[in-house]
Amino acid sequence: MEILKVSNLTRKFSPTTGVEGVNFTLRAGRVLAYLGHNGAGKTTTIRALLGLLKADAGEISYFGSPCDTASVEFDRLRRQVGVCLDAPGFYAELNALDNLRLFGGLYGLAGRELEARAAYLLGKLGLADAGRKKVKEFSKGMTQKLALARAMQHKPRLLFLDEPMSGLDPEARITMRDFLGELSEKEGVSIFLTSHDLNEVEQIAHEVIILEKGRVKLSGELAALKESFRKIGVCTLVFDKVPAPSAVAAIASALGACKRELDGRELSLDCEREVTIEAAAAACAKAGVKLEEFRKERATLEQIYFESLSKNEN
Repeated sequence: MEILKVSNLTRKFSPTTGVEGVNFTLRAGRVLAYLGHNGAGKTTTIRALLGLLKADAGEISYFGSPCDTASVEFDRLRRQVGVCLDAPGFYAELNALDNLRLFGGLYGLAGRELEARAAYLLGKLGLADAGRKKVKEFSKGMTQKLALARAMQHKPRLLFLDEPMSGLDPEARITMRDFLGELSEKEGVSIFLTSHDLNEVEQIAHEVIILEKGRVKLSGELAALKESFRKIGVCTLVFDKVPAPSAVAAIASALGACKRELDGRELSLDCEREVTIEAAAAACAKAGVKLEEFRKERATLEQIYFESLSKNEN
Protein backbone atom coordinates (compact mmCIF):
# COMPACT_ATOMS: atom_id res chain seq x y z
CA MET A 1 0.00 0.00 0.00
CA GLU A 2 1.15 3.53 -0.79
CA ILE A 3 1.63 5.37 2.49
CA LEU A 4 3.15 8.56 1.09
CA LYS A 5 3.33 9.61 -2.55
CA VAL A 6 4.99 12.83 -3.66
CA SER A 7 4.75 14.16 -7.22
CA ASN A 8 6.72 17.13 -8.57
CA LEU A 9 7.16 18.76 -5.15
CA THR A 10 8.63 22.23 -5.66
CA ARG A 11 9.38 25.08 -3.30
CA LYS A 12 11.49 28.09 -4.25
CA PHE A 13 13.07 30.79 -2.12
CA SER A 14 14.05 33.78 -4.23
CA PRO A 15 16.67 33.70 -5.65
CA THR A 16 17.39 30.07 -4.74
CA THR A 17 15.49 26.80 -5.05
CA GLY A 18 14.58 24.84 -1.93
CA VAL A 19 13.44 21.71 -3.77
CA GLU A 20 12.32 21.17 -7.35
CA GLY A 21 10.53 18.29 -9.03
CA VAL A 22 10.85 15.78 -6.19
CA ASN A 23 9.02 12.49 -6.82
CA PHE A 24 8.87 9.36 -4.68
CA THR A 25 6.55 6.74 -3.22
CA LEU A 26 6.93 5.24 0.25
CA ARG A 27 5.11 1.95 0.83
CA ALA A 28 4.00 0.22 4.01
CA GLY A 29 6.79 -1.16 6.18
CA ARG A 30 9.56 0.46 4.15
CA VAL A 31 12.39 2.72 5.29
CA LEU A 32 13.30 5.56 2.92
CA ALA A 33 16.51 7.50 3.58
CA TYR A 34 16.47 11.07 2.26
CA LEU A 35 20.10 12.12 1.95
CA GLY A 36 22.15 15.15 0.96
CA HIS A 37 24.62 17.74 2.14
CA ASN A 38 23.49 20.56 4.43
CA GLY A 39 21.35 22.92 2.37
CA ALA A 40 20.38 20.25 -0.17
CA GLY A 41 16.66 20.62 0.60
CA LYS A 42 15.96 17.88 3.13
CA THR A 43 14.42 20.11 5.81
CA THR A 44 12.43 22.05 3.20
CA THR A 45 10.94 18.78 1.97
CA ILE A 46 9.96 17.61 5.45
CA ARG A 47 8.41 20.97 6.31
CA ALA A 48 6.39 20.92 3.10
CA LEU A 49 5.23 17.34 3.69
CA LEU A 50 4.09 18.20 7.21
CA GLY A 51 2.23 21.32 6.16
CA LEU A 52 4.67 23.65 7.93
CA LEU A 53 5.67 25.20 4.62
CA LYS A 54 3.44 25.69 1.58
CA ALA A 55 4.80 24.16 -1.61
CA ASP A 56 4.76 26.17 -4.84
CA ALA A 57 3.83 23.12 -6.90
CA GLY A 58 3.30 19.40 -6.65
CA GLU A 59 0.92 16.88 -5.14
CA ILE A 60 1.16 15.01 -1.84
CA SER A 61 -0.89 11.90 -1.07
CA TYR A 62 -1.12 10.32 2.38
CA PHE A 63 -2.43 6.75 2.70
CA GLY A 64 -3.74 6.82 -0.86
CA SER A 65 -5.57 10.14 -0.47
CA PRO A 66 -4.36 13.27 -2.31
CA CYS A 67 -4.61 16.21 0.05
CA ASP A 68 -3.95 19.89 0.51
CA THR A 69 -1.66 20.27 3.54
CA ALA A 70 -3.73 23.27 4.64
CA SER A 71 -7.02 21.32 4.63
CA VAL A 72 -9.09 19.80 7.42
CA GLU A 73 -8.68 16.42 5.70
CA PHE A 74 -4.90 16.68 6.05
CA ASP A 75 -5.31 17.42 9.74
CA ARG A 76 -7.21 14.12 10.06
CA LEU A 77 -4.61 12.17 8.10
CA ARG A 78 -1.79 13.72 10.08
CA ARG A 79 -3.07 11.95 13.20
CA GLN A 80 -1.60 8.79 11.66
CA VAL A 81 1.84 10.39 11.40
CA GLY A 82 4.62 10.50 13.99
CA VAL A 83 7.30 13.18 13.89
CA CYS A 84 10.72 13.27 15.55
CA LEU A 85 12.60 16.39 14.45
CA ASP A 86 15.85 18.00 15.53
CA ALA A 87 14.33 20.23 18.24
CA PRO A 88 12.42 17.91 20.65
CA GLY A 89 10.67 20.66 22.67
CA PHE A 90 10.14 18.83 25.97
CA TYR A 91 9.20 20.36 29.31
CA ALA A 92 12.60 20.29 31.01
CA GLU A 93 11.27 20.45 34.59
CA LEU A 94 9.00 17.44 34.07
CA ASN A 95 10.29 13.89 34.14
CA ALA A 96 10.19 11.58 31.13
CA LEU A 97 6.96 9.83 32.14
CA ASP A 98 5.13 13.08 32.78
CA ASN A 99 6.23 14.41 29.40
CA LEU A 100 4.87 11.31 27.71
CA ARG A 101 1.65 11.58 29.72
CA LEU A 102 1.24 15.19 28.65
CA PHE A 103 1.88 14.62 24.97
CA GLY A 104 0.01 11.31 24.99
CA GLY A 105 -3.03 13.17 26.23
CA LEU A 106 -2.81 15.46 23.21
CA TYR A 107 -2.97 12.34 21.04
CA GLY A 108 -6.15 11.29 22.83
CA LEU A 109 -4.56 8.62 25.03
CA ALA A 110 -5.62 8.29 28.66
CA GLY A 111 -5.70 6.00 31.68
CA ARG A 112 -4.21 2.53 31.51
CA GLU A 113 -3.67 2.72 27.76
CA LEU A 114 -1.49 5.81 28.16
CA GLU A 115 0.48 4.40 31.09
CA ALA A 116 1.06 1.06 29.38
CA ARG A 117 2.16 2.65 26.11
CA ALA A 118 4.57 5.03 27.84
CA ALA A 119 6.12 2.23 29.91
CA TYR A 120 6.44 -0.01 26.85
CA LEU A 121 8.21 2.64 24.76
CA LEU A 122 10.59 3.67 27.54
CA GLY A 123 11.51 0.03 27.99
CA LYS A 124 12.06 -0.62 24.29
CA LEU A 125 14.35 2.38 24.00
CA GLY A 126 16.43 1.68 27.09
CA LEU A 127 14.88 4.42 29.23
CA ALA A 128 12.95 2.26 31.70
CA ASP A 129 15.09 3.41 34.62
CA ALA A 130 14.93 7.07 33.58
CA GLY A 131 11.16 7.52 33.64
CA ARG A 132 11.21 9.51 36.89
CA LYS A 133 14.22 11.58 35.89
CA LYS A 134 13.72 15.21 34.85
CA VAL A 135 14.34 15.82 31.17
CA LYS A 136 16.74 18.67 31.94
CA GLU A 137 19.08 16.01 33.36
CA PHE A 138 18.98 13.93 30.18
CA SER A 139 21.92 13.61 27.81
CA LYS A 140 21.38 14.47 24.15
CA GLY A 141 21.12 10.80 23.30
CA MET A 142 18.51 10.14 26.01
CA THR A 143 16.50 13.13 24.81
CA GLN A 144 16.68 11.79 21.26
CA LYS A 145 15.28 8.43 22.36
CA LEU A 146 12.54 10.09 24.40
CA ALA A 147 11.56 12.11 21.32
CA LEU A 148 11.15 8.88 19.37
CA ALA A 149 9.05 7.42 22.19
CA ARG A 150 6.79 10.47 22.06
CA ALA A 151 6.47 10.21 18.27
CA MET A 152 5.36 6.58 18.55
CA GLN A 153 2.84 6.97 21.39
CA HIS A 154 -0.23 6.99 19.15
CA LYS A 155 1.00 4.06 17.00
CA PRO A 156 1.39 6.02 13.74
CA ARG A 157 1.54 4.34 10.35
CA LEU A 158 4.17 6.80 9.09
CA LEU A 159 7.16 8.14 11.00
CA PHE A 160 9.34 11.13 10.06
CA LEU A 161 12.82 11.11 11.62
CA ASP A 162 15.42 13.86 11.33
CA GLU A 163 18.93 12.62 12.28
CA PRO A 164 17.65 9.87 14.64
CA MET A 165 21.17 8.66 15.51
CA SER A 166 22.52 12.09 16.42
CA GLY A 167 24.12 12.18 19.88
CA LEU A 168 23.77 8.44 20.51
CA ASP A 169 26.60 6.32 21.89
CA PRO A 170 27.34 2.95 20.19
CA GLU A 171 25.09 0.95 22.52
CA ALA A 172 22.21 3.38 22.09
CA ARG A 173 22.64 3.27 18.31
CA ILE A 174 22.10 -0.48 18.38
CA THR A 175 18.98 -0.03 20.54
CA MET A 176 17.63 2.61 18.16
CA ARG A 177 18.49 0.58 15.06
CA ASP A 178 16.80 -2.54 16.43
CA PHE A 179 13.70 -0.58 17.41
CA LEU A 180 13.37 1.04 13.99
CA GLY A 181 13.85 -2.33 12.32
CA GLU A 182 11.13 -3.83 14.49
CA LEU A 183 8.77 -0.97 13.66
CA SER A 184 9.15 -1.44 9.91
CA GLU A 185 9.41 -5.23 9.74
CA LYS A 186 6.99 -6.36 12.45
CA GLU A 187 4.56 -3.46 12.83
CA GLY A 188 4.54 -2.29 9.21
CA VAL A 189 5.42 1.32 10.07
CA SER A 190 6.79 3.32 7.14
CA ILE A 191 9.80 5.48 7.99
CA PHE A 192 11.07 8.59 6.21
CA LEU A 193 14.42 9.59 7.66
CA THR A 194 17.23 12.05 7.06
CA SER A 195 20.73 11.41 8.29
CA HIS A 196 24.40 12.15 7.66
CA ASP A 197 25.40 8.83 9.21
CA LEU A 198 25.58 6.74 6.06
CA ASN A 199 26.85 3.62 7.82
CA GLU A 200 23.77 3.53 10.06
CA VAL A 201 21.43 4.34 7.19
CA GLU A 202 22.88 1.46 5.19
CA GLN A 203 21.82 -0.99 7.88
CA ILE A 204 18.16 0.02 8.03
CA ALA A 205 17.10 1.67 4.74
CA HIS A 206 15.31 -0.13 1.92
CA GLU A 207 15.39 2.83 -0.45
CA VAL A 208 17.45 6.00 -0.77
CA ILE A 209 17.07 9.39 -2.37
CA ILE A 210 20.14 11.60 -2.76
CA LEU A 211 19.54 15.32 -3.15
CA GLU A 212 21.84 17.99 -4.49
CA LYS A 213 20.82 21.66 -4.55
CA GLY A 214 17.16 20.78 -4.23
CA ARG A 215 17.03 18.22 -7.01
CA VAL A 216 17.03 14.43 -6.89
CA LYS A 217 20.35 13.17 -8.24
CA LEU A 218 19.88 9.50 -7.49
CA SER A 219 17.08 7.32 -6.14
CA GLY A 220 16.20 3.66 -5.94
CA GLU A 221 16.27 0.44 -3.96
CA LEU A 222 19.47 0.33 -1.92
CA ALA A 223 20.22 -3.28 -2.86
CA ALA A 224 19.88 -2.50 -6.57
CA LEU A 225 22.05 0.61 -6.27
CA LYS A 226 24.75 -1.39 -4.51
CA GLU A 227 24.80 -3.83 -7.40
CA SER A 228 24.82 -1.15 -10.10
CA PHE A 229 27.67 0.76 -8.44
CA ARG A 230 29.68 -2.39 -7.81
CA LYS A 231 33.05 -2.37 -9.53
CA ILE A 232 33.07 -5.18 -12.07
CA GLY A 233 35.87 -7.64 -11.48
CA VAL A 234 36.55 -6.75 -7.85
CA CYS A 235 36.43 -9.87 -5.70
CA THR A 236 37.95 -11.60 -2.68
CA LEU A 237 39.12 -15.19 -2.44
CA VAL A 238 39.59 -16.85 0.95
CA PHE A 239 41.82 -19.95 1.15
CA ASP A 240 42.14 -22.68 3.77
CA LYS A 241 45.71 -21.54 4.45
CA VAL A 242 48.13 -18.81 3.38
CA PRO A 243 49.04 -19.56 -0.26
CA ALA A 244 52.53 -19.53 -1.72
CA PRO A 245 53.52 -16.45 -3.76
CA SER A 246 53.70 -18.57 -6.90
CA ALA A 247 50.11 -19.76 -6.37
CA VAL A 248 48.89 -16.19 -5.86
CA ALA A 249 50.60 -15.10 -9.07
CA ALA A 250 49.10 -18.01 -11.01
CA ILE A 251 45.56 -17.32 -9.76
CA ALA A 252 45.84 -13.60 -10.45
CA SER A 253 47.10 -14.26 -13.96
CA ALA A 254 44.38 -16.82 -14.71
CA LEU A 255 41.63 -14.42 -13.62
CA GLY A 256 43.08 -11.42 -15.45
CA ALA A 257 43.84 -9.37 -12.35
CA CYS A 258 45.44 -5.98 -12.87
CA LYS A 259 45.80 -5.50 -9.10
CA ARG A 260 46.16 -7.98 -6.28
CA GLU A 261 46.62 -7.80 -2.51
CA LEU A 262 47.18 -10.72 -0.16
CA ASP A 263 46.25 -10.34 3.52
CA GLY A 264 46.81 -13.63 5.30
CA ARG A 265 44.40 -16.13 3.75
CA GLU A 266 42.46 -13.46 1.84
CA LEU A 267 43.36 -12.45 -1.69
CA SER A 268 41.71 -9.29 -3.07
CA LEU A 269 41.69 -8.97 -6.84
CA ASP A 270 40.79 -6.17 -9.23
CA CYS A 271 40.26 -7.90 -12.55
CA GLU A 272 39.68 -6.63 -16.07
CA ARG A 273 36.50 -8.70 -16.41
CA GLU A 274 33.76 -10.18 -14.25
CA VAL A 275 34.92 -13.19 -12.23
CA THR A 276 32.58 -16.12 -11.52
CA ILE A 277 32.93 -18.52 -8.63
CA GLU A 278 33.46 -21.33 -11.16
CA ALA A 279 36.40 -19.51 -12.74
CA ALA A 280 37.88 -18.72 -9.33
CA ALA A 281 37.55 -22.33 -8.18
CA ALA A 282 39.17 -23.62 -11.37
CA ALA A 283 42.09 -21.19 -11.07
CA CYS A 284 42.64 -22.19 -7.43
CA ALA A 285 42.50 -25.90 -8.21
CA LYS A 286 45.04 -25.49 -11.00
CA ALA A 287 47.32 -23.54 -8.62
CA GLY A 288 47.00 -26.27 -6.01
CA VAL A 289 45.17 -24.29 -3.30
CA LYS A 290 41.76 -24.83 -1.67
CA LEU A 291 39.16 -22.07 -2.06
CA GLU A 292 36.97 -21.75 1.06
CA GLU A 293 35.05 -18.58 0.25
CA PHE A 294 34.42 -16.31 -2.73
CA ARG A 295 32.99 -12.80 -2.43
CA LYS A 296 32.09 -10.20 -4.99
CA GLU A 297 32.56 -6.85 -3.34
CA ARG A 298 29.45 -4.67 -3.24
CA ALA A 299 29.47 -0.91 -3.18
CA THR A 300 28.76 0.76 0.17
CA LEU A 301 26.19 3.51 0.59
CA GLU A 302 29.03 5.92 1.30
CA GLN A 303 30.66 5.07 -2.04
CA ILE A 304 27.33 5.42 -3.85
CA TYR A 305 26.64 8.77 -2.17
CA PHE A 306 29.94 10.43 -2.99
CA GLU A 307 30.27 8.89 -6.45
CA SER A 308 26.78 10.00 -7.47
CA LEU A 309 27.42 13.56 -6.34
CA SER A 310 30.88 13.74 -7.92
CA LYS A 311 29.45 12.48 -11.23
CA ASN A 312 26.96 15.29 -11.26
CA GLU A 313 29.68 17.84 -10.60
CA ASN A 314 31.67 16.75 -13.65
